[in-house]
Amino acid sequence: MSSRDAILAKLRAARRPFEDAPPRPSDYLPVTVQDDLSPDALIERFSAELTRLMGSPMVVTGDDEARAAVIDLLKKHNTTHILAWDFTHIPVSGLKEAVEAAGIEIIYPEPYSSARDEMLAKAESAQVGLTGADAAAATTGTLIVTTAPGKGRIPTILPPVLISVIRVDQLLPRIESWFAQLRESDPAMSGITNSANFCLITGPSRTGDIEMELILGVHGPGTQYVVIKK
Repeated sequence: MSSRDAILAKLRAARRPFEDAPPRPSDYLPVTVQDDLSPDALIERFSAELTRLMGSPMVVTGDDEARAAVIDLLKKHNTTHILAWDFTHIPVSGLKEAVEAAGIEIIYPEPYSSARDEMLAKAESAQVGLTGADAAAATTGTLIVTTAPGKGRIPTILPPVLISVIRVDQLLPRIESWFAQLRESDPAMSGITNSANFCLITGPSRTGDIEMELILGVHGPGTQYVVIKK
């Protein structure tokens, strides 16, 4: 018997701890509650929660309004260059062309490219990060984001301003809803296990000192906009 087999045999033979513990429940009570699951109710709840977190929701209808909203925000912050996901991951048609037409340079962060040093030097001064999201949780005002080619982490954490665009059908009641949806479509949960990074963005970056003074933007964007496209 190999050492590995001997260890496994001991583990299998060991008594289970807490033998009188009840079995794990098949269902759990939700931590946050949202009874009305209609799109309008989810938009209202998400917008209220994000506003409470000092983020700014913007509800628009269609691609034209979404493009206009993003360009207005970029101009509001005197943006000259942005860090962006690949626009195939941002659900607004023609947005890349609109950004370029506004005279704003688009940087796609590729930290492993041959021009890494030059890219990072330019990225450091980018005013805005522009992204989409995998989904959004209404009851907490949370964006759910996993990384993959074309949708890296840098645009969500480096610039002082983050603009994310989501479709209304990406709004779910709560974070657990996304896990359940993912597990149902992919029991292996490859959407998470194959991702180098998985994060929940709940409002602008914030921290508090020993005197309980809240400060925004210390560890990430201090200003956050979420454009919700109906």
